[in-house]
Amino acid sequence: MRSVFVFLAAAGLIATSVSVEDVTAGDRAYSGDTGVKRAGNWSRADQAAVEAESATAGNPDVPLPRAKPGSKAAKAEAARAKAAKRNKVAKSDSKDVPVPREKARPEKPVEAGITPSDTGSGNTSAPYRGKLGSEEIKELLSGKVLTSRIDGNRANITLAEGGVLNWSSSAGNGQGKWWTEKGRICDRYDPSGDFPGRGAGCRSFEQKADGLYAGGRKLKFVN
Repeated sequence: MRSVFVFLAAAGLIATSVSVEDVTAGDRAYSGDTGVKRAGNWSRADQAAVEAESATAGNPDVPLPRAKPGSKAAKAEAARAKAAKRNKVAKSDSKDVPVPREKARPEKPVEAGITPSDTGSGNTSAPYRGKLGSEEIKELLSGKVLTSRIDGNRANITLAEGGVLNWSSSAGNGQGKWWTEKGRICDRYDPSGDFPGRGAGCRSFEQKADGLYAGGRKLKFVN
């Protein structure tokens, strides 16, 4: 604060001192105090600066002043913009890249039967071509041992009496069932070890001059 002494010529006396606020250079540009303006230190430039600041604060479209090129503030701003761009690209790439789906592989039919490469039809109503009756077929096959394949391995299959089926191969052994119907033979195989088993399947049965046939294929006997 500074004191200003006012001399009153008419009274010939010294009046009391009047206090006026000190005004700094920074106060002139940013103060809205009327006392500062009355101090005689308020210029048109100061007024314009205050109005420009108010307009910028209320209007988001007015661009903010940029940092001086090469300054620390400018470098920091450039680094922030670069990091934001990398994050945006990374998010965009993660959305665009499709997630690979594992293709389901069709299950390979299980190979098992009294003839090689037989996978069974699972359809017990399969048509038959043979003319032999059920008992005649059973009499021809009961107790016989055939060579065939079980789950890709060479195997011997024994058609025991009573409908029990026994098989053995280099990969293991197991059991199943066999039965006859008019003009055809049917079989199924139970799971055993890594062998998943095979459901019921029927094949036509025929007796020809050169041997016995199931499903159009000649049966191979061990005994």
